[in-house]
Amino acid sequence: MAMDPSLAGRTLKGKGLTCGEEGPLNQPGVICQWVPEAGHLPPKPSTDPSGLNWKAFFRIAHPVPTEDVEIPPWAGSKGRSFLSISARKGGGVSSAFRPSTHYPWSVGDLGHPSFIPAEAQARQARLVSALAAMTRGGESLEPAPLQALWQILFTGMPEGPEAVVEAVTAADLAEEAMDLLRSARRDGADPVVVKAVAAKLEPLAARAQVKREAGWQLDTQRTAIRVAYAKDGPALDFDDGDLHALFLQAFRLEGFRLALDLGKRPRPMLRVELPLPAGAGGLSEWLELSLRKEPAESAEAMMARLNARLPEGLRVHGWEPHAPYASPLGELALAAHWRWTCPRGLAEAARARATAFLAAPEWIWEKGGKVEGRKQAKQLDLRPLVTELRWEGDILYGTTSLAGTEATNPLKVLAAVLGLEPSDLRGLLRCSLSFRADPRLAQAERFEPKLKNMYEDAVLLAGGSNITLVEDDDDEPIRLGGPD
Repeated sequence: MAMDPSLAGRTLKGKGLTCGEEGPLNQPGVICQWVPEAGHLPPKPSTDPSGLNWKAFFRIAHPVPTEDVEIPPWAGSKGRSFLSISARKGGGVSSAFRPSTHYPWSVGDLGHPSFIPAEAQARQARLVSALAAMTRGGESLEPAPLQALWQILFTGMPEGPEAVVEAVTAADLAEEAMDLLRSARRDGADPVVVKAVAAKLEPLAARAQVKREAGWQLDTQRTAIRVAYAKDGPALDFDDGDLHALFLQAFRLEGFRLALDLGKRPRPMLRVELPLPAGAGGLSEWLELSLRKEPAESAEAMMARLNARLPEGLRVHGWEPHAPYASPLGELALAAHWRWTCPRGLAEAARARATAFLAAPEWIWEKGGKVEGRKQAKQLDLRPLVTELRWEGDILYGTTSLAGTEATNPLKVLAAVLGLEPSDLRGLLRCSLSFRADPRLAQAERFEPKLKNMYEDAVLLAGGSNITLVEDDDDEPIRLGGPD
């Protein structure tokens, strides 16, 4: 809402904020001054023209920015309206967010657009477009109760939420529905409908979560899968967060029921392993996920369905069930093998740098990071990290070690070696990954489900098993169960 001109010269909400009385308030240059009070810092000039919170707004010294400013309510209050200061003349178009698409009181609220770089906004728009195209790409196979719930969150409820909540609960989808509600909040669903459905659904989802966690160790239907995929071409500009959203959408639309994790707010168990940055591609990348039940279809049929749904540049080519206690691939990776086609104008200088790098005993690179908890430049020796560089014509092949604990961006690492900008290496391709053997697979008995309670112990003893219990204070062991 626009600021009421009657507020000029008055203190707002007892905080000591006064606004100048000369001229209309919606003109550039209007003065908003903090009235000094004991114990408060002196006024500071605003460094950003928009997206201020209350604390920052109270410290504004004149002049007020000449662009629209929106101030969300204080986090501890129950207010849900924006205080908007307009720099335009009366009748101008306000840049305020619509209440239906912005939630300043929620955990997942979005930053004001003025804080988001243009490149990030373009990437977000590309992701939204890809997700929408996937939805239009074919009939959704998601369970009907979840489709109905999503529909009413954006179109309104002709009736109360009882019917849709009952359908979701009957299909054992209460927890999935709560995850969908959280996504709908971020996507601009009707907050009134979301609140009404959440009030009915939250206790049911909490009860289902407790029941699921109680039987987690003994759940034999849950299936762990590793999915191999390629990322290239038009998909190069997707980062790991984008890939997570795209694959999650593909599995959801194709009707795959992903298992939920054991977090406070359960999320689908899908993880992008050894993620690549935007601008880099890969021929043998991996997802790790868990399904609630083992699918009845063949791996080839499931991969074909996913490939028909995924955007161009992403292609699934491997489906490998594995033991649920297996180590994550990120912990087993030893090395990554790369290929990059060097533009002709950069090849000569890049070759010289690569030769110098291989001849050097160390190659120090400064990267941003934290040292002893403080954010500052860190020095990293790239020589043990990049273990191989060789040229075949204008194509560079290289190997980087993944055995260390230092997380690095491959585009930045190779750019530092070759004396280029990371953007010059767009199209860098990870051809393959090397892994060590998983030690957990050789110790399967350690990870099998254990006895859950005394009742199961009693059933086992009554079944004729010979279990010898030895007490430290007794000379003779006590034998339980088995023949007399």
